[in-house]
Amino acid sequence: MARRAKHLQIKIPCRERTGPTPIVVDSTGLKIYGEGEWKAHKHGASKRRRWIKVHLAVDADAKDVLGVEVTTEEWADCELFAELIEQLDGEIAQIDGAYDTREAYAIAAERDAVLVVPPRDNAVAWEDGHPRNEALAQIQEKGMATWKNESGYHRRSIAENAMYRLKQLFGDKLASRVFETQVVEVHARIAAMNVMTYLGMPVSVRVGTTAA
Repeated sequence: MARRAKHLQIKIPCRERTGPTPIVVDSTGLKIYGEGEWKAHKHGASKRRRWIKVHLAVDADAKDVLGVEVTTEEWADCELFAELIEQLDGEIAQIDGAYDTREAYAIAAERDAVLVVPPRDNAVAWEDGHPRNEALAQIQEKGMATWKNESGYHRRSIAENAMYRLKQLFGDKLASRVFETQVVEVHARIAAMNVMTYLGMPVSVRVGTTAA
């Protein structure tokens, strides 16, 4: 079964959207099989990878996962942004938690989506009319905290919460030793998590404020 698992095709359940979807993206690491400490101490650590990265695109309203990519730890998050967005059907309203790159803005523009991402430190304005300039101007005028609140950037925490749920439900380790099978294992976990999400999510309500 372990040898055949890498050939399984996992269909991740996804409910139909009724309008433009707000998307948040993020990534996390999952532990994979590695050498024991004794062997590494006696013979030196080999180049076997001990982590894989899971990149997710999450519906900020429904909280279900719409896009998933699995890579080795060498891949940067921004390199998987296009692949994640390509997996999304329908209209996209806004993309949070992306990357301050020209490619990210171009990908969002192709889908008529608003990209909400803080410019990097010491950022300078790009060509006239570029949407990044507006964010840069607002941050310089109002400060980063106010910009995040007004732009809705705080919704990025929804993706972080999805990563937390993934690890709480299934653990932070993978049993498979072959990368192709690890990909299948991750997809199976995401499929199960989406089913649980559709069954019901807890509702959090603020009941008071802390004293200053």
